[in-house]
Amino acid sequence: MFALLGEIFFEVLTSFQGFRACSEYSYAEHKVVEAPPRLQWIADGLQHIELEMGFHVAFTSPILMMLALRTAAENHRATPLVFGNGVFRGYFVIESIEETHQQLADDGSYVAISARVELREWVPGADFDPLAPPRWTTPPPGIVNSLGGPQPIGATNLLPVSAISLLSSIGAGAGVTYSPAAYVAPGVSALAGIGPAAATIGTFTDVAVSAIVRAA
Repeated sequence: MFALLGEIFFEVLTSFQGFRACSEYSYAEHKVVEAPPRLQWIADGLQHIELEMGFHVAFTSPILMMLALRTAAENHRATPLVFGNGVFRGYFVIESIEETHQQLADDGSYVAISARVELREWVPGADFDPLAPPRWTTPPPGIVNSLGGPQPIGATNLLPVSAISLLSSIGAGAGVTYSPAAYVAPGVSALAGIGPAAATIGTFTDVAVSAIVRAA
């Protein structure tokens, strides 16, 4: 592997033909009376990388490589740029893709394509944690046995709780079942109830007058 941009692999034959990186550093200029201005460092700018790549049917599929680049750009997500030697350049988003068809077949199929891709650095912040473990796909908490087959419980599947079966079929341990909350039990909010305990919620008699305290 030559480099990896997110989930896009670049092998030796599909490696970058050109690589240009630009780093900016911001300074504020303060005017001084009867003296040269003074500079104050503000912050480091975002890194800008420009890649030039060439794809030929002799060693890759140009259409698939271009599709992978466009898909990564349209996802609007920051992806890591890592080289085969382990060097991590940071997280980047694709700002622009310039595609040039250098050679086409007689039926319009791609033979050779060159691409110019511009990347802009994305500094990790509170929006995501790059050190967090990957999120695994979580199975549904219960399966409802209906005439159409097992279906996940949701707003469109309102069968009674008694129809929920064992969860062992979706990876849960033996004997694991779904236990519905007893809405009439002490400490259970009537707001979540579906029985008599929730019948008076929202009416003018749900709180006794003696319990109402007027703020001073």
